Amino acid sequence: MKNLRNIGIILIFLFSIFALSGCTEEAGEFNIAIIFATGGLGDKSFNDAGYRGYLQANETYGDRIKVDYVEPEDIPEFATYQNNFATEGKYDLIICIGFLQETALNDSATQFPNQKWVIIDSTEVPRDNVKMITYKEHEGGFLVGAMAAMVTNTSKLGFIGGMDIPLINKFKVGHEQGAKYINPSLNVTNTYTGVPPPQCWTDPVLGKQIAENLYSEDIDIIFVAAGGTGQGVFQAANETADVMAIGVDSDQDGDMPGKVLCSMLKLVETGVFESIKAIVEGTWTNEELNLGLAENGVGISPMTYTSWAKNGAYTLNGTTKTRWEWIEDIKAKIIAGTIVVTPP
Repeated sequence: MKNLRNIGIILIFLFSIFALSGCTEEAGEFNIAIIFATGGLGDKSFNDAGYRGYLQANETYGDRIKVDYVEPEDIPEFATYQNNFATEGKYDLIICIGFLQETALNDSATQFPNQKWVIIDSTEVPRDNVKMITYKEHEGGFLVGAMAAMVTNTSKLGFIGGMDIPLINKFKVGHEQGAKYINPSLNVTNTYTGVPPPQCWTDPVLGKQIAENLYSEDIDIIFVAAGGTGQGVFQAANETADVMAIGVDSDQDGDMPGKVLCSMLKLVETGVFESIKAIVEGTWTNEELNLGLAENGVGISPMTYTSWAKNGAYTLNGTTKTRWEWIEDIKAKIIAGTIVVTPP
């Protein structure tokens, strides 16, 4: 009987070890790789928004996920990193952030058909193993354009885009439509950096030069959609009296407090988090997502440093509300379909 009792104790001990081992295996079950866009982390814009998605997933799932990420400095590196991660064969999902990765991913997804991929900002990789996530930037642009139109003193607004491409032009047309919803006679000047990637997203000196030229033309608010190049626009606004700038992707209002009127939020973190969540919860599909105001994909910053503008009264068509109340009204109408923002 004593031997049987000892055997029982040993079996319980071994079972406990196996159980703990099983928990450890489950804890490290999901491996995720993220390939950021050129410009890297610290851009206070597009990449940093994606990183917040990783942080949210890490906070939610803890030890159940392990995330590795890289920060390419130039376009050719995308193919290298995609191939390296896929070759390892351990990643449940590889997330590619930015449309510039689409050419490389078309090859990588074909070469590794059993690897699950996500690409953010592209609809040009139609593969069974690729989920494409895009945003309705024009809806967010409409909100900041409307706010700018309610604040401008010169009735002249500016827009600086990183590249003259459909993606960036969604920011542009939304901004202009929103501004003219408030004031149809308002003037909007649109321009671009005029340089190729990655410089167009990473050159604050150039951004400052372009902004200074626009401000000299009596434009008093500039919306910039050019990644890290936008930091130069903020610098120009800070050094010029009676002008402001509008940030993009992340809440950039605090980058130059009081000189950044508001920021158009492009919640890349939503796409990153939802992708990881789908892997962990076993619901991943390759169904394309297009995220707008209704899906919490875009929006406008809370204007923490410009409350005077946010809460100031504005009269439109004989009705007076605070500017923020008008923005909330516009947002609700876009979601309801009463206001239709037309993309390019």
